[in-house]
Amino acid sequence: MKKICLLIAILLASFTMKAQHDTIRPPRLKVGVVLGGGGAKGASHIGVLKYIEEMGIPVDYVAGTSMGSIIGGFYAMGYTPDELTEIISGINWSEYIGNKIDRPMMTSELRRRNSTMVLNVPFSLDMFTEKSSNATFISQLPSAYVNNSSLINLFNNLCVGYQEEMDFNDLPIPFACVATDMVTGDEVVLRNGSVPNAMRASMAIPGLFSPVEIGDKVLVDGGLVNNFPADVLRNMGADIIIGVEVTSTKDVTSNDLKSLPQVFGRLVTNSTSAKRVENREMCNIHIVPDISGFGMLSFTPEAIDTLVRRGYNRASEFHDQFLAIKKAVDASAGHPVSKTLRAPRAKNLNQETVFFRSIIFENVDNRNSRWLRRKGRLEAGNHYSEKDIEQATKVFRGTGCFDEITYQVKESDTAHWDNQLSDAYDLVIKVKPAKPNVLGLGVRYDTEEGAALLLNIGLGEKKFGGSKLNFNAKLSYNPKVNITYTYSVPSVANFNLAYNSRNEHFELMLLSLKSINLHYQQQMFSGYISQFHLLNFNTTIGLSYSINSFDKLSLDDNPYDTLFFVRNNQLTPFVHVEYDNLDDNYFAKHGIKARVTGRYHIEPKTKDRTVDIGYALQGYITPGNGRFTIIPQMYGRILSTSTLYFNLWNTLGGEIAGRHLEEQLPFIGIASTLPEDDMVNVVRCDLRYNFYGKHYLTAMYNTVIGIYKQFSRIRINAFEKQGAGLKYSFNSPLGPISLTAQWANIDGKNKFGGYFSFGYTF
Repeated sequence: MKKICLLIAILLASFTMKAQHDTIRPPRLKVGVVLGGGGAKGASHIGVLKYIEEMGIPVDYVAGTSMGSIIGGFYAMGYTPDELTEIISGINWSEYIGNKIDRPMMTSELRRRNSTMVLNVPFSLDMFTEKSSNATFISQLPSAYVNNSSLINLFNNLCVGYQEEMDFNDLPIPFACVATDMVTGDEVVLRNGSVPNAMRASMAIPGLFSPVEIGDKVLVDGGLVNNFPADVLRNMGADIIIGVEVTSTKDVTSNDLKSLPQVFGRLVTNSTSAKRVENREMCNIHIVPDISGFGMLSFTPEAIDTLVRRGYNRASEFHDQFLAIKKAVDASAGHPVSKTLRAPRAKNLNQETVFFRSIIFENVDNRNSRWLRRKGRLEAGNHYSEKDIEQATKVFRGTGCFDEITYQVKESDTAHWDNQLSDAYDLVIKVKPAKPNVLGLGVRYDTEEGAALLLNIGLGEKKFGGSKLNFNAKLSYNPKVNITYTYSVPSVANFNLAYNSRNEHFELMLLSLKSINLHYQQQMFSGYISQFHLLNFNTTIGLSYSINSFDKLSLDDNPYDTLFFVRNNQLTPFVHVEYDNLDDNYFAKHGIKARVTGRYHIEPKTKDRTVDIGYALQGYITPGNGRFTIIPQMYGRILSTSTLYFNLWNTLGGEIAGRHLEEQLPFIGIASTLPEDDMVNVVRCDLRYNFYGKHYLTAMYNTVIGIYKQFSRIRINAFEKQGAGLKYSFNSPLGPISLTAQWANIDGKNKFGGYFSFGYTF
């Protein structure tokens, strides 16, 4: 307090004397604000800026690090404190940090991978062709959990008018931010270039956010070298420095270092302690808001509002010092000074639409760029908002073919062709192709099959088009192998050749609930056209040839005609149509999943023919987007045949559709596989309650409605088979963990059992 009063008294005296003798007044005192890093705690900066504006103090320079660079950068582009509060609290930070792709935007291939693999590692074959010792599989792992694209797009949406290369002195308020050079470990002060890139580099926490390459530098969070850059502000020309620091001042114990954000925050504090003390000494006012109870990731709207209010309240405690600064600045100017912006404010694409004269894709050829524009519903000569562009980029990301998709809104060099719209822009979408290949791993355990491991290699799978080869091997009691070659034409369809092999051992429930352990093998070759690139739809049309055989030793004491269990070959034209817009693979709250499959089976030797039509329908309804979800379901299959082989029978049982036989219908309460009528329908309803966090409790009931022909009359079996269950589930990072207690009544006989599973289904 004494220091600032003495400084202001000297400055006032100096300017008074000079005003009496000089005909030309010297430049007025310049005020700078420095904002330190601290993640979500940096929302306190907004409250301090709000109080500074209410005091009428102009801000001539802004400097910041990490979260301080984000708040400071947006403020320097003309956003008011109230607007900043709305922006920061309105951002779904978990979406950006989680790097999540909305499931309805994914292709069926990407959905399959995400719903079966616990680990997916992209890689390039360069490690086999390059001689460098660094070209290894490990070297191709991602550099961080979150890449640049989502955050860069977020910043670009708020920086329309200031996205291109520029001198940061040309912003409405001159701005600078600090990053760390990963190569040298040196401090890098960013005062020119792309403002969004600079802010993104300044907040790139190593391991969480990928580094930002600017020129020949690889930049990460500036908090590692200078988390409170008051010295940068002084070098910019600030005479008076107001500093806001959100680093905790309490003593740290082992209990305060339990999470990654806590450890990183302490690392920053320790590594910059000496410089931080020096920079604090440069401040005329040094403000440390109350941040107790909040951490680096406290980004909820309630937390942001509280932190803004605490920043404002702490700033108000320095009222006399702020008033003295206001008087000194006004005296140095010779008149009252208010906030002025040196350039137009940035446009916020979240709140207004922009006319795009052209839409340009970089790193994509003309044919594929036309397809992407059509797929994303973007056409030149129209107005679009941030919501429209983000919807398109989600569709592009859902292809799984791009590591990064960023866009810039640039002022158009030429006016609109009818000269009626001079405020036109170009939308430039930059894509970075993903590493073309991927290695996947899935793990599972359940009480029916035991442990299972899924190995996957997808060569060229992440290419936008062209040849792709996918290999899947399920290693378990019932092993399976799939090899698929695909030639993809994005604007048309996927053309596929596939080989499948399955070796099934399972319990088959026969008459009077007597069971046998059946051993069944199938080899299948198929060619088909798929995808057709319609959002949420997947259509497959093709032809397959299968070889089906049974182990006769497993058929002892079989009361059925053994002719049903003879080796047979099937030539099968088929069509499969599926619609799926569920918002989650396993714990959906909204959406519909429906499919219809039609097959015409021909046994080449005997000329036996079988037609089957199968369907499935699931709906997810969550009233008020709350915790209670209603899941009505129906499954069914219709057969028409003269001679029926067992591998074509209608069967049901278990929690997993198609578990042992291709068209096996799931049925709660039956753990084994049960043959059914030629026309069978399962009606089911689940009631699921999310009682805490990722914990769920589900009540399930299903019944069979069978239709068959007897003595030239149509018979209906209804409610002769019923099942119910109560399931506890936990949505773990490695896949769902479920424990089910179940009951079934089959033809008047009760059966009780339990089922446990861990991991994704494959």
